[in-house]
Formats: sequence, structure tokens, C-alpha cells
Amino acid sequence: MLTEIPLIIPAGDDRLAADLHNGGPEGVLLLAGWGGTRYGPQRILLQAAAALAERGLTTLRFDFSGRGDSTGDATALSLDGMVADTVTAATWLHDEHGVTRMHLVGLCSGGNVALGAASQIPWIGDLVCWSLLPFMEHKAHAARQGTPRGALLKDYLCKALRPETWLKLLRGEVNIKGAMKTLAKDKEGDEDEKRRKTSARDILADLAGFTCNLHLIFGSADPEAAGSRAFFEAWREKHGIPGATRIIPGAPHNFYTVRWTAEVIAQTVEWLCGAK
Repeated sequence: MLTEIPLIIPAGDDRLAADLHNGGPEGVLLLAGWGGTRYGPQRILLQAAAALAERGLTTLRFDFSGRGDSTGDATALSLDGMVADTVTAATWLHDEHGVTRMHLVGLCSGGNVALGAASQIPWIGDLVCWSLLPFMEHKAHAARQGTPRGALLKDYLCKALRPETWLKLLRGEVNIKGAMKTLAKDKEGDEDEKRRKTSARDILADLAGFTCNLHLIFGSADPEAAGSRAFFEAWREKHGIPGATRIIPGAPHNFYTVRWTAEVIAQTVEWLCGAK
């Protein structure tokens, strides 16, 4: 049975808490979302690391600066800072463990980080992005293609018309306040957080010459999936970047059931390992 090794990676003034499966010269960095840790929701990153390590890849999961067990100011976390942490981790794996080809797997904002880091890692391999969201500067364009909030509202209205919903309402089992908050809130946070989620670079312009695969996985029940998929597939086609897209029926943004998690991991292993 493979065992992960806990370790600390220096990153400027910060220290990144990480876990390593030490395998061959081909490696995978697994990247959490904006507010996540190196385990991922329902430990999906940990499970993915184990599955990839079983196929002989070196895997590394780490907490970004200011997240999880890493040091740093949580309120200062930024997209560019997360990209810098990723390049630091990739360089550490290259120098300390001889990894000469580095794949990146990212969930949600971790996918944006993967795109941002790819052009800065000379030994970069394929990218696999789960529930990838458009960058802040492309949000409005993607929303027009997928109308995510309208889809979410339609879903709530459909549920409201079901007899079982009214029975739950009478029993006090419906979280009306929660539903209203979901529809009303700006999930990107306040202006400061939006600024920190915006790169100082034009990441997609820097990646326009990418020659490896960019693979995408979305859940069909993720309200932002349609717009995001349309945006990134169009961008991928425009620049001739190879890759595939997989839609998991019924799955939401974080793939939170055992079955959906297993499907995401199995597809990722298939893309990165093939017949190895």
C-alpha cells in the first residue's frame, strides 16, 4: 500500500504544508479551490492523489499560503499568489524528486491556478480542470452563454411546484432562507476579494501557445457549468489546444457523492495515465 509523506515546502516567507506520493519522473500537482485545503471536498484530492500514485505517478497535494496548515495571511490570498505557490511546488518537485513532466489537476479556482501556472513551468504536461470557472474578467461573457443564475432560479421554481416540496414546507423541512441567500448573494465576494481573484497578467493570452492537453470535467447540475464550458471550449478551439470535455450527469459543482467523486477520479486517471 502506498503511503503519503507529510512535508513542508518553503515559499518565500511562508511554508506550504504538503503530502507527497514519491513515484516516477512524471508527476501531478493537485490544486484546491479558493477556500479549500489540500484534501478537497469529501477528500476528493486525497483520493485522486492515491489513484494516480497507484499508476506510478509522483503526486503532491499542498495548502496554498494562508489556507489549511500552511502559514500566511488568509486575507491576502490572491490568484497570482496561488499561481506562485504552484510554481514553487512544481520547482521543488523537479529539483528534489527529479520530476521532469508535471501535470496539474485543479478544482474550481484551482483550475484557474493551473491555467495561470502552466505557462510558467517549462516541464508542464497536461491540465485537468474540474468545475473550472471563467476568470473574473470573463465572467459576464460566460454568464451570457450559460445564464447560470437564471438556470438556478428555474431549478428552484421547478422544485417549488412539486407536491413533495409543499409537504416538506408544511413540516418545516425547507430552508427558505438558504435558498434566498443562494439566489441573492454575490458568490465572488466583496470588491477586495474580486480584485484578489483577478490576475495582473492576461493568463489566457500567456497560454495561447499551449501544446499539451486541456481536459475539462463539469457536473450537469452545476449552474455555472454551461457558460463556463462554452467559454473554455470556444477558447480551446480558437487556439488549437487539444483536450476533451466530460459532463457528469446530475453532479453539482463539488461532485459530493461517492459515485460522482469516483467518476471524476476515474476520468482523470484515464486521461493522465492512459494505458500505463
